[in-house]
Amino acid sequence: MRINLTKKDIINSIYMQIGFSKKISENIFDDILDQIVENLIKYKKLKISNFGTFVLKIKKSRPGYNFKTKQKEIISERSVVQFKPSKEFKNFINNHV
Repeated sequence: MRINLTKKDIINSIYMQIGFSKKISENIFDDILDQIVENLIKYKKLKISNFGTFVLKIKKSRPGYNFKTKQKEIISERSVVQFKPSKEFKNFINNHV
């Protein structure tokens, strides 16, 4: 059972379905990812119709514990991306599982 989907797999799928060269297919895929990242950074939220919403959240720093060194440490503040699937996406998944 395969659980990983690679960039190469997606590019090959674009290549096979649309018929563009692999280089053009790779450029299309990279442009899509660039748009997602740019919009998340600029607006902190990105909604893709019938798919879901990506939200950029800031996690505050907090105390933590390093199990390797057995020392208490501060986990630094960082940005995380959260994804909430749309109702249509959830229905599609539930009908095809």
